[in-house]
Amino acid sequence: MDISTPYNLTAYLIAMGASALCACALLFFSFRKEPAVRADQALSMSACVLLLGCLLGILGAKLFYFIFNLSYLLQQDAGAFWTSLRAEELSYYGGVAGVTLAAALTGKLFGLRPVRALNAFAPAGALMAAAARFAEYFLYPVGTGAYLDAALPFPLAVGVWYSEDYTEYVLAVFMFEGLVSLAAFALSLAHRGEPRRFLRTLFYLCMPQVLLESLRNDSISLLFIKLEQLTCFLFVEGVLVWYGWACRKKGFSAWIPAVAGLVVCGLTVLEEFMLDGKVRVGGTFVPEIITYSMMAAGLAVLAVMEHRGNRLLYLEKSALAK
Repeated sequence: MDISTPYNLTAYLIAMGASALCACALLFFSFRKEPAVRADQALSMSACVLLLGCLLGILGAKLFYFIFNLSYLLQQDAGAFWTSLRAEELSYYGGVAGVTLAAALTGKLFGLRPVRALNAFAPAGALMAAAARFAEYFLYPVGTGAYLDAALPFPLAVGVWYSEDYTEYVLAVFMFEGLVSLAAFALSLAHRGEPRRFLRTLFYLCMPQVLLESLRNDSISLLFIKLEQLTCFLFVEGVLVWYGWACRKKGFSAWIPAVAGLVVCGLTVLEEFMLDGKVRVGGTFVPEIITYSMMAAGLAVLAVMEHRGNRLLYLEKSALAK
């Protein structure tokens, strides 16, 4: 698939608006199935999340980006920054944080515990996250990765058409991000009734980003640190630490997921240095396919550890309930 108009903000905003309405409709049905929500409240709550989510999502995206680039932006025209909607001046996970806050506040306003509101919101939020990634198709070069020597078919890559004789192909990282977000959406739907539905959904939205942010050319960076990659890993590790704390009666075994997460963190840092060529094996640059395979294996370990931590907590809660 070729992109003839590389950057189309209008098309992006239309796609985001349509996806927000779809997510709002899904949220309406989720609230209808929530026992603590009256039937006549579901529509009002969904509309409230939609309006607050748009406002706080944009605000969160701008705020996180501002914090991540504080030293640079303080030297620029701050007024122009805050009034701009350019995607390259927004933090994706700042937007996620803003929309999450909107869902929690809506629950509070309507007398629903924020945790229950977030659990009902989880699949709609994951669907919206996937749509936001897919919509980056309209924002080239946002969401793309390495330039490719050979043409690859969509959705692996997108071709940027310049003339009849020249088309440039780049890795479509945004498509991979959208697909893993759809996987998180499917898991969220399957885990209806799960007391930690939102927490686990967000875990599986953030976890793949440890690898995928490394592939993006437009990652928000401070020196060699990719800040959204770091943010996602801190959340993932925070969940594993929380499992250890919540299951602390089981002793050291409860902390194995958190310890494994720290080991994966150390290996990921090493792998990033390998990608930069700062760490070599026998003086030889390690092929990227090997490094990224190692990184993916680390993510598989994190997924297994999350499942283990959740299982331990479930068993502990079940034992206490007897």
